[in-house]
Amino acid sequence: MRWIKLIAILSLGLFFFCVLVVLHVGISVLRLPKRWKIVSHWIRGFTWSMRKILNIKITVEGDAGQLKRGGYVIISNHFGYLDGIVLGSLFPVIFVSKQEVKNWPVLGQWTTLCGTVFINRQQKGLIPLAVNEISRKLKQEANILLFPEGAATNGERILPFQTAPLAAPLRSRAIIVPITLAYQSVGEKPVSAANRDLIYCYGDMSDALHFWKLLALRRMEARVTIQPTIECSRYEDNSLGRKKLAEDCYNRVLGRVSIRNYAQEDEERASANSSSPALDVSG
Repeated sequence: MRWIKLIAILSLGLFFFCVLVVLHVGISVLRLPKRWKIVSHWIRGFTWSMRKILNIKITVEGDAGQLKRGGYVIISNHFGYLDGIVLGSLFPVIFVSKQEVKNWPVLGQWTTLCGTVFINRQQKGLIPLAVNEISRKLKQEANILLFPEGAATNGERILPFQTAPLAAPLRSRAIIVPITLAYQSVGEKPVSAANRDLIYCYGDMSDALHFWKLLALRRMEARVTIQPTIECSRYEDNSLGRKKLAEDCYNRVLGRVSIRNYAQEDEERASANSSSPALDVSG
């Protein structure tokens, strides 16, 4: 079973790689706009096929249809590489990944062709380059999949969200779609501390070794909850705005914050402005 799945995935990867190369050439020759929106739909086809081979059943709660238009930033809690397959099979997305992946043999070239945005967290000075790249792809109406924790976890808690990657949706005045991801079963057993490492890949775990073990699993189930959206236009484009946005995104993924009353906020802001003392310019 494990070898059959591996051969199927490698064959699928080779086929989709060839299609991707032809797709890029065709986009360039025909000078088609919105390259990365087109590529994101191709990525969805690939990850959907991967999901079927791995036999992952997904229950979706919320409105997924809103993401068809593109240009959204999708954020989620993070357990490992499997999250990308699950979420990428549901929505057309461009991925954001750590810089190290770009240097991996084969996979590095593959992800680069897919338009993956690489973030170098060791060199903070390079983060603005990634922010600019995300902004450009949002303008092409591609959805961006971002894991603001910055690292995968064992699911016991959600790490505080990093503020730097959120500069891109804030600058682009994009709409953020928070998602709560939960894995419910492995095989026929509920996910627990005893079996969670079969699907969660975090810390110093080897991705390759973990994936080899994952291929032995007969079935997995996950639940994807689409939370109410967050409008970045409601936040100041500065460090305090990013901090507040990160906090609201964190709470929304946890599912513990209701929809903000924007109308009330506008009224309070207008009231505060009208009550401010006028500047006396007479002299």
